[in-house]
Amino acid sequence: MILRLTSQQLNYLENEAKKSSPIEACALLFGKLAHEEATVERIAVTPNVAESTIRFEIDSQAFYRAFTAANQDGLTFLGFFHSHPAPVVPSIADLHFMRLWGDAIWLIFSLTENRFAAFRMRRSRVYALILDIEGKD
Repeated sequence: MILRLTSQQLNYLENEAKKSSPIEACALLFGKLAHEEATVERIAVTPNVAESTIRFEIDSQAFYRAFTAANQDGLTFLGFFHSHPAPVVPSIADLHFMRLWGDAIWLIFSLTENRFAAFRMRRSRVYALILDIEGKD
């Protein structure tokens, strides 16, 4: 699967991760999904109510508002973004929640490696996604 984002979107998420550090930053990703390609069109940054350095929890009201607005605009929920103060691989907590969220995409930014990676779980197996970044030199 391919996850399409712009370099501006990634810069925005990287800045959010650095501002939130050492607390994990988090956001919801919305856009269009077609033929194994997901294109991010909206990012809804949300507070990490867990205020944790090792997991994130999205405020339920922020979650509801973001989903409602995206639905009204014809956008599909694609997945989650969050930062890690560790390598850019799903943590044990991520793997647990990936099982619960089915086909959701998990975009992770590693503060230690200064890079992004995206994952998706299918049939209890984790797959890395291809990041297609528009505007990347």
